[in-house]
Amino acid sequence: MKSGFIFGECVLLLKMIIDMNRIILVGNGFDKAHGMATTYQEFMDDYWKSVGNEIFDGSSFKSYQDEFIYFKIPGERYNLTFILPEYSSGITSYSKFKSLLDSCNTPSIEFVFLNKFFERLSETSLNNWVDVENEYYAALVEILKSHERNNSNEIPSLEKLNNDFTAVRRLLEEYLSKIEKTNAKILSVQDKILAPLRAQDIAHSHKMGLTKHIPQRIDKIDVEQKRLAKQNTELSDIYDIEDFRNGNIQKWVSELRAIEERGNRRQQIRKCMDMLPSFLSLPEEILLLTFNYTDTVERYIPASSQALLPHVECIYIHGRLKDKSNPIIFGYGDELDTNYKAIEDRNDNRYLEYIKSTGYHRTDGYRRLLEFAESGYFQIFIMGHSCGNSDRTLLNTLFEHSNCMSIKPFYHQISNEKDNYSDIVRNISRNFKDKQLMRERVVNQTYCEPLSKN
Repeated sequence: MKSGFIFGECVLLLKMIIDMNRIILVGNGFDKAHGMATTYQEFMDDYWKSVGNEIFDGSSFKSYQDEFIYFKIPGERYNLTFILPEYSSGITSYSKFKSLLDSCNTPSIEFVFLNKFFERLSETSLNNWVDVENEYYAALVEILKSHERNNSNEIPSLEKLNNDFTAVRRLLEEYLSKIEKTNAKILSVQDKILAPLRAQDIAHSHKMGLTKHIPQRIDKIDVEQKRLAKQNTELSDIYDIEDFRNGNIQKWVSELRAIEERGNRRQQIRKCMDMLPSFLSLPEEILLLTFNYTDTVERYIPASSQALLPHVECIYIHGRLKDKSNPIIFGYGDELDTNYKAIEDRNDNRYLEYIKSTGYHRTDGYRRLLEFAESGYFQIFIMGHSCGNSDRTLLNTLFEHSNCMSIKPFYHQISNEKDNYSDIVRNISRNFKDKQLMRERVVNQTYCEPLSKN
């Protein structure tokens, strides 16, 4: 009887605990905000610049071959007596290489792409990495449709596509490993990561949770204050926060504690939520879910944890550069697409080689993400992630999760008059099956801001 009573009390206590956390989706725009040359175009231009340095010295060509292209000239050198001023600085892009090649107008020069997928990327105007993954999936579907239409064996084409894509992925990893990096932090980005939970950002159906979360923060402050008192230490000695130094938090805690009935206390919190010290509405835990392969995000993980500050951890959901235990995942992740079922029905694992969901099983990152989502309510911050279709399966799982309180995009301010907030929201909408839920959870632009002003 007694043990049953204790168990019941524990269950009741667990139901009363309202953990409010944060998941931050970190994408390529995060690295770009830190000045890193990680865009798709910079990657492509780097390749053609390196090729240009091999084959063109400013006045003549020489032969060259790698796993991507074959370039052959008659003899050891091919002099270019017609060189125009625009070529004097060398070859810095595929368009410039192609233009120079076309200017030669001679059949004696041979040029072919050995990697057909890389040819597809070079010949197509793409803007983002998600476009590359979309191109791979489109090529995969083309092979599937060709097989269905011709009723013939298309396996050589499939193997060629996968081998070509493997080479592009390897080239990308080599490029990202060599680009210049810095350890500088952007303070405004750090402030956004550690920002308090705002009532204006939370979906209406979850706002009550915030009024229950704040009293828990008050209880934690009380416990921490008593612990430090035994060591003759003040909260302001440990937490270098203005509200502690000027006594604001202690004042609010005392006033709220004077309201003995918890229901009345929550009602008072709702009335004055916007005036409460922001420290009282910090999230309990923050998960930096990075889709990047670089380690830029790690500089925002505190060196040591403190009881009253959010616990911050990081998951490299798509792997890390040069990490055999967590290899990079580069492919496609839209299992909601209408063609995906047909791909699975082919019963050929080669079609699934670069589907992201199969790559997630190499580590425990995806399982840890699901455990975090299940552990309590969470708000989603989007920092530099386009929310494109190539991550649609994972994003749909988070966006429509019953614990998701809101989705707040930090957009890119392109100019004084232009930003990409609407583009992000349109991409977000494609990751929702329930559009009404999307409209409730996505924070409107009035309450959003740019990721960085840099």
